[in-house]
Amino acid sequence: MGIDRGDVNEHAKGMGIVLSSVALDRIAELELDYVKLLKKAKEGGEWFIGPEYIESLLARQSESPCRKSKADAERPPSCDMGSRLEILELSDVSNKSTCSGTVSDFIRYFNIRYENVRRVIKERIEYKDATSIALARQMGDRTKCRLIVMVTEKRESDRGKRFLEVEDPTGQLTVMVSDKSEDDSKTYERVLEDEVLGMEGVLLGDLFIAERLVQPDIPFNHERGFADEQVYAVFISDIHVGSNLFLEKEFQSFIDWLNGRGNKKDISGRVRYIFIAGDLVDGIGIYPDQDRELIIADIKKQYEFLALLLEQIPDHIQIVCCMGNHDAVRNAEPQPRVPQDIASRLYDIGNVHVTGNPVWVKAHGVKILIYHGTSLDNIIGSLSGCSYERPERGMVEYLIRRSLIPTYGVDGIAAEDFDYLFIGDIPDVLHCGHVHTNGFTVYKGVNVVNSGTWQAKTAFQAMLGHQPTPAIVPVMNLANHEMTYLNFNEDEKDDRGI
Repeated sequence: MGIDRGDVNEHAKGMGIVLSSVALDRIAELELDYVKLLKKAKEGGEWFIGPEYIESLLARQSESPCRKSKADAERPPSCDMGSRLEILELSDVSNKSTCSGTVSDFIRYFNIRYENVRRVIKERIEYKDATSIALARQMGDRTKCRLIVMVTEKRESDRGKRFLEVEDPTGQLTVMVSDKSEDDSKTYERVLEDEVLGMEGVLLGDLFIAERLVQPDIPFNHERGFADEQVYAVFISDIHVGSNLFLEKEFQSFIDWLNGRGNKKDISGRVRYIFIAGDLVDGIGIYPDQDRELIIADIKKQYEFLALLLEQIPDHIQIVCCMGNHDAVRNAEPQPRVPQDIASRLYDIGNVHVTGNPVWVKAHGVKILIYHGTSLDNIIGSLSGCSYERPERGMVEYLIRRSLIPTYGVDGIAAEDFDYLFIGDIPDVLHCGHVHTNGFTVYKGVNVVNSGTWQAKTAFQAMLGHQPTPAIVPVMNLANHEMTYLNFNEDEKDDRGI
């Protein structure tokens, strides 16, 4: 007859034990006495049973205390190549938050944002002599000049005339955007409130007629970083441990692959980095009735389960864990890292680095900007051509505006005295998550990658018609920036699979 998996799960729940799907498969496969097994686990103070617990139990039963687990037995030896990871601490707000939420905090922050982007625009030869709104007024009517301003409002008249309300530290101004240039018309359509622009035109009384709009953007000729040896970096996000939709089997297959099992060993043996762009766990109270969709309803145990999984990854692979909107941190960005008392076991793993959101890292000389991507919701909702099916397009808009949150969003910005959201340097890789859909493009030499998810489609996503792409993993050769996709979804393997 075999073992009924539902009976095992119900018995475990009744005892307050979380049973991983992989361990459940092992119990059923070997037809273990799950009643005795669960009782023993409970007496030992265990709240979670994973495959390693089953393997250790079998080792003791076979009177082979030195028997290696399957993971250890097949784990590949570390190659001579070491990891060379540098986390740029200045980019991480953790333990350095200065925001108290006052009006003066936000005035200071937006002045800092303005000055940062203003410096970028002034690097253009034609904008080195850009003037201020106050000086433009002193120059008199019809004097051609260039301004660098922040947009506060965007509107169109009944006659189709396009206007921007803008400001700089010296004053405010109404701008009418000329319709003579098709390029400027396209730029106007994509302007967002709060972004900083350059504009060229003439002042007529209290109205500035803009003949050209310029966004900060990134240059074509920036220096790119490449590793000096064949090493690989893995980009993942949105694991959502604790959710009943977390794809544990697929994630375990991914871990097994990192340990040398499966195909493409030429890649797995050279992986030295894993970058996780937030939503490590599903969290608690993130949305109404979330508790109905949780298999682990304790936030500390969610992080402990994640740690149990990451502990299986070989020590020579450095793992960077960025935060997301489901993690146990504030919603306003930038986000500090999860407190150590909530995720203590995660902090105890030697090759795991817990960071805030966003964070800059350098791996074998390759500069990587990791940001969860919550502001993609606003980008996608505001700009045509951006969609949840093509998240990389929204991410390119970050680079064009040189900001990870170009416009003040629903969750808002924590007004720090340093703009952690400013894209001052040019990354070799911009890595985001949040939307649960893989996406990739190269924009002016920057590899733009969204890494999908490890969570099956939620009811909310089904209602909105979103199509997540779970368990598809982007892997980059840092020596040449070549991207490979590995599909760990057993039900949907294709020619990208392993």
